[in-house]
This record gives sequence, structure tokens and C-alpha cells, in this order.
Amino acid sequence: MTQVGAAGRLLREMAGAGQDAEDAGPWRGAALPVVERARPARSVAARVALAGGVDNEASAYLKQLAERHLGVDGGRWRGLHDALVAYRGSLPELLAAPPVPPKSDDTLRPPAPRSVHRTLGLLLEHAEPRHAASAFAALPEPVTMELLAGGTHPAPTLVAAVVEHGDTRTRAALARHPRLDTRVLARLVAVGDTQVAAAVYRNPRTTQSLRRAIVDRLDTVSLDNALRAELTAPHGQVPRTWLAPLLGSGDPQLVVSALRCGVRPVAQQYALLTIWERTGPDTVRALLDDHAAAAWLSRATVDTVTQALAAPDGDGSRRLRARCEPYEDPARLPALLATARGTSTLRHLLSEPYAHDLDALAEAHAATPFMPKACEELARHEAASDAQREAFRLSVLNEPWRAAGRRAGNTTPPERRLAEEELDDSAAVWAEGMAVARYLDSIELIGTARPSAYALAALPASRNGTC
Repeated sequence: MTQVGAAGRLLREMAGAGQDAEDAGPWRGAALPVVERARPARSVAARVALAGGVDNEASAYLKQLAERHLGVDGGRWRGLHDALVAYRGSLPELLAAPPVPPKSDDTLRPPAPRSVHRTLGLLLEHAEPRHAASAFAALPEPVTMELLAGGTHPAPTLVAAVVEHGDTRTRAALARHPRLDTRVLARLVAVGDTQVAAAVYRNPRTTQSLRRAIVDRLDTVSLDNALRAELTAPHGQVPRTWLAPLLGSGDPQLVVSALRCGVRPVAQQYALLTIWERTGPDTVRALLDDHAAAAWLSRATVDTVTQALAAPDGDGSRRLRARCEPYEDPARLPALLATARGTSTLRHLLSEPYAHDLDALAEAHAATPFMPKACEELARHEAASDAQREAFRLSVLNEPWRAAGRRAGNTTPPERRLAEEELDDSAAVWAEGMAVARYLDSIELIGTARPSAYALAALPASRNGTC
């Protein structure tokens, strides 16, 4: 995005804040004077953005202000929040003044302007991680939610502070942000907090593999009661991507919910095996006798499991496992994805409890490219390296321009495709995606692409993508 576009957006936001937008011009391009002199103090964040963002001098000064006047004292951070609403002087003057006692949570007051939250956020970004975490624990929930759970992506310093030092409330707020990277979500799960894990489970960016990781830890980190109620409600409306990860949980209640989303017989059999191994054969017998639960099982699954339960030597679970799909084999999923083509098949493979060895998956994809739908999921995988994500993403970006008109995985770099293939009427969509991902620039289109009509049609898209 251009500087003009960003500045225009900020000017519109400031115009809505009334007096916060006064006299924005004199400090354009100089962040330190803005921090030192901007009035009212709550306008600092917006004015710094108009000045081009925080530079080294302003960053050092903000760190000094946060350390000297606020530190790890959550009460002082809360007092600053309350004082920013009405204070008309500069930020340094406010911080140097005697601390304002924070208002009681029971005190009725109008919501603070968003400029208060943004300026607090700017200071928090420059506080020591432990200090920022202490501040978040003391700030009102609307502030925490705005800075961590919604709007623009939280600054990396805030993400690190909350993941490493936050309490349950602030970590759960961060876990709700809809654009958080799955690696960060995985780090939040690793904390071992039930409420935080529940927030991660509900996040739309969470992969099914990460949801399975949450479910796999039921014996050490219990499932949040409210989330369990959502997942097991008989007529609930939760997405299939929430239910399928429950298949291998070994929890009878959760497994029955997973069966409701329609799974293959091999997955049904495996789900019953995990219940057997976790709670014993009697639980499996009870489930088969429950008509409401058994209705979701195929006849073949019921027969196979019934035979195993009747094994005379008491070794039925071992026999059943021998007949199961080898979900734990790390080589199994790469081999299947290399040959899978149908959407339904891919959906099952990606939702069932296969072991995900990212090195093996990336190696198999390099040899026989996976379908774009599979690559789209793997490109977000919490265990994938940057290089692996890029390799999977390339196949997704290549999908609009189908080689020989066929829908298939394609890991050919854009410059090679332009040299070896002719563009078609999907050129503009393909070029824009590649340009946004910084795989392509307009010069390559002009110098290499053919036929010229499609190249010219794609040129504006490629230029828009690299602006």
C-alpha cells in the first residue's frame, strides 16, 4: 500500500476523532517531536503514523517513557488509560504528573475514544515484555480486545509479550485474532491453558491439525466446558472442521460428535479403536448398543468392531488395529496426497488423523505436486518452515492459469511458465496473485509473456500487485 493511501486512511480516522486531528501537519515526517509535543496526548499514535511511523529516536524515547513512568505497575497503566480520555496536554506531561488512581471497575463511564487505545498500544509496543503483560492484565477488557483480538495485526512485540508472559485473559484475547499466524496459535496451545486452547480451537485460521493437537492432550489439558458443550450439542451448528479433529480423541462423547459430520468407514473404525484403547472394550460395546450413536456407523464398521470385541483370546484391540488405516505412519499421507485428485477425497485426507511429517510432505510435493486445495491447507501449517510454506503456496498461486487446461498441482516458477507456456484468459488473475506474493513483476510480463493480448490484459493486475 502506498504512503498516500495509508495517510489518507489515517486522516479519515482522525477526522472522526474531532480535535485529535487538529494541527496534524506541522510534525509530518518527524516522529520524535510528535511524541514530545502532540496535544491532546491521546492523539500521539495517529499523529506518529501521519509523520511516517516510529523511527529510532522516537522508539528510544517511547521506551524511556514507558520504563521510567509506568514499568511493571499495572495500576499506573490503568490510571494512564483513564487519564488519557480527558487530558489536554502532551504525553510526556501526563506521564510526569502525579499518577491518577485508576477508577473502580464498577464506575459508570462512557467508552474511551479509540485514540486512547491506539496511544496506549503504541506505548505497550515499546514496553518491556513483562511490563506489557502486566499492563494488559490491568487494563479494561475492551482495550485488551481491541489491541489483541481485532483490527490490525498486533505488533510482534505485543504478540511475544502476551505469548510468553500474559495471563489467561490476555492470551485468550490474542488467540481470537482472525489473522494470527498458526505458528503463534500453536505457541499459545503449548502454554497448556484450557481457556486459551478453547479460543485457539475456535479461531477461523486454526488448522485441523492444530485442533487435533488440542484434542490429543485431553489427558493433560482438559477441554474447556463451554467448548465441549458446543461440540457435543445434539443439534449444534459448528463447522465440520471443528468436529473432524475429534475422531482420534478416544473420548466417547467427542467421537460421536465427530461421526455426525460424515466420515469414511476406515476413520469410523479407527475412532472406535481409540475409545477402546483409552477407556476399554465395554465403552465400545455401550456405544454400539446406543442406537442414536450407532446410526452414524456403516454396517461394515459395526461388523468389524463386533468381531473384534468377540475375539476369544481377549486380543481384540490388537486385531482391530491391524485392520485399521495406518494413520500414524508418516509416509502414508504424502503418498496419498500425491495421487489424490477429487475434492471429497482431499477433504477426508486433510481432516482425518494422519501423521503430518512436513519434511516428508514437502519432499513428496516437490516430486509430484499436490492439488492446490491440499497445498492451501499445508501452506498455513503450524509446523511448516518458511521455505515449505512458499513451496506449497506456489502451487496455489499457479491454479488460476491451468497448464493445458487441467486442474492439477503445479510448482513451476512464474518466469519459467512465461517462457514455456502461452497465457490464457485467466492471465490477469494469475498475474495479480503472483505479483502480490512478489513472485512476478510487470517487466517479466512485458519481455516474456505471449500472446501479447493476454500479456497486456494482465499488465495492470501485475502492477497493482507490486505497488
